[in-house]
Amino acid sequence: MKSSFSFLIFIALFSLTFESSAQVGLEGFSSGRYEVRKSNKRTPASESAPVVTDSDGVAVRTLKTSELEAEEKARKEAEAKKAAEKLALEQKKAEEQKANTAPAPAVAAKPAVEKTVDTDSSEVQEPGISEQAESLFSNKAGKIYEFYREQIHPDDIRNNRLELDVMPVVAYNDSQSNYGFRDYQSFFNALSIRANVWFTPLIGVSGRILFSFAADVDSVTADQSRIPAKYEMVDLGVNFRKFFGVSRKANSLEFSILLSDSKMTVPSDNTSRARLKTQGLGLGLKGRIPTSADYAWTVGGSFFPRLQHSESETGVAIQSGAAEESVRIGLDIGGEWKFTRESQMIWNLGASVERNVFDGAAGIPDPSTGLTPNNVSVTNAFYMLSLGYRWGH
Repeated sequence: MKSSFSFLIFIALFSLTFESSAQVGLEGFSSGRYEVRKSNKRTPASESAPVVTDSDGVAVRTLKTSELEAEEKARKEAEAKKAAEKLALEQKKAEEQKANTAPAPAVAAKPAVEKTVDTDSSEVQEPGISEQAESLFSNKAGKIYEFYREQIHPDDIRNNRLELDVMPVVAYNDSQSNYGFRDYQSFFNALSIRANVWFTPLIGVSGRILFSFAADVDSVTADQSRIPAKYEMVDLGVNFRKFFGVSRKANSLEFSILLSDSKMTVPSDNTSRARLKTQGLGLGLKGRIPTSADYAWTVGGSFFPRLQHSESETGVAIQSGAAEESVRIGLDIGGEWKFTRESQMIWNLGASVERNVFDGAAGIPDPSTGLTPNNVSVTNAFYMLSLGYRWGH
């Protein structure tokens, strides 16, 4: 009983002691000595973490403000770069458009390019004869030759300034007349040499000489003897050409003003034939028709409407009468094999007929009939076949 009482007293004392301690603790908190206070510390705005969401509003990632500013800066730089590229592209297009609309540079500023391929465009016009004639007396010659350097093939014959033809000839002369002294035939060989000088590709001059070798004519005597004879023919010309295109295969037409001087000479002591001479002005026409770059046909003719014809005395005064009228017409056909414009093989078949009409009575009687004819007429024909070589430069 005593021990139970003692235990109760101990419990009572412990309770009083615990209550006093609790009151003391609460007083400490109330005095502020142990007051729990809220912190005023805040996260800086730069350290805030905005949430980045996708198009559906679902959070993808969280960025700090510094990262957001970096991305915004990068985006602005990309936009500025894209704008600069667009501006540069627009400027380039504007410059190209300006270049396309700008006038082309002058032809003279371009270097001359030698033509190596034939073109025959109708838009390309060759300088005409009048323009080329004017260039002979002015400073336009350079422009003419520049056109040919640019438009004409280097192997075109228009690039030749000098041409020289050397042609052996086989000739036959048939003179028919109602007067025995003017009726004869002759077959002989000859050599023809011709030179062309071109001041411009369309304007030039020419000269040709033909002389015979070992020619003779028949005699009027009964023994049918032969009389030595010498034939000489000289033709001078002023030539104008027209090409129908700029290709090497372009057709061309050549017009000539000709001065002809031809003669037949026999020994001065013969009594069967007279010395004959014919001079005069005429016109010539020649067409050239290429079938390829290496071959061309040629066809042409000549016409002398009024010639001066004369007979010279030899061993006897042979006179057919007073010269009234003389005319000559010629026709030629041939071809050209062109190895290069500087080397060609040429052939020609030609015929010319000269008609001499006299007035009055002949000077002496005809030996074959013993009569003196009046109004003697002579038809003197030449037939020539030639094959030769042309050198051009």
